[in-house]
Amino acid sequence: MASHPADKEIGHSQPDCSAANNVYANCHCRQAAITPKLVVHNSNDPKDVLQFNAWLHRSADAIQLFGGRADWSDWKNSLDWMATLFNSAPIDIMWSVPLIPLGASLEAAAQGDYNQRYSELAQQFIGHYGSTKKINIRLGWEFNGKGWTPWSAVGKAAQYKAAYREFVKAFRDVASNFVFEWTPNIGDVGMNPELAYPGDDVVDIVGLDFYYNTAWDPHDPIQAWNYFVSEKYGLQWHQDFAAAHHKVTAYAEWGVNSDAAGPFILQAAKWFSSHGIVYHSYWNSNADFAGRLSDNQYPNAGAAYRSAFGASSSASGAASGVDCPKP
Repeated sequence: MASHPADKEIGHSQPDCSAANNVYANCHCRQAAITPKLVVHNSNDPKDVLQFNAWLHRSADAIQLFGGRADWSDWKNSLDWMATLFNSAPIDIMWSVPLIPLGASLEAAAQGDYNQRYSELAQQFIGHYGSTKKINIRLGWEFNGKGWTPWSAVGKAAQYKAAYREFVKAFRDVASNFVFEWTPNIGDVGMNPELAYPGDDVVDIVGLDFYYNTAWDPHDPIQAWNYFVSEKYGLQWHQDFAAAHHKVTAYAEWGVNSDAAGPFILQAAKWFSSHGIVYHSYWNSNADFAGRLSDNQYPNAGAAYRSAFGASSSASGAASGVDCPKP
């Protein structure tokens, strides 16, 4: 973080749903009645979900799984393998799908050169789940980080947008039950993410990823939270941008790496419940970021998470009386 966080909590804007044009619009307008879905990323082992559920004393609503990107074979086969692995697990899946793997190019994707591959992947998903159940695809996430991924949009915003649109078109030509999420990383990490927004017609959910990392974020968790809200391309920007485009929101990756992060977690819970989001997904893993809570790595932070999202919290349980489509 480059500047000092504010010392007061930041408010939020309300969406204008008068011209809403996506499958979750009704939920966004009735946000006070919604309980966001609790999602978790653990690992590729279904038993890890059971361990998390036992620790939390409630069942997660869904799990976040990530497709491979080593090459085109890994890109397709990893998703097939995970869909098969979790076939008998009683949990929904939120899919994070790379826009392209290593060795491919955004330029070629933007020209439609990979549409046959995209079509085959769509057919693979339909083979597992059919053509009626909603299939959530978080496509080409964290594109605004310079050099972070093969699909980085830094210096290539036009190519990213075109490639994203080609992917969505290829999938929708196969079936209409896919839900697409566009997800930048929080903050100014290489570009203005708005430059890579592919269009309202190909985005159903506007997501955002954020991690509280005490290696560079303020050690005071409230100062850190307030900065996350107010920083350039931060949490408030995310909500304002989505509202301007009549989209619902989600947080597909968030995590902490400090046992003193309890107040940050509680502020996140308040933010989620007051903004009518579709879901939030905690990074309960030590791969790439040491955020795992369910093994007592951070006992105080874990206690705060369970207080906010566990069986006895106001954030648990399904929403009642809300005719929202299930992601």
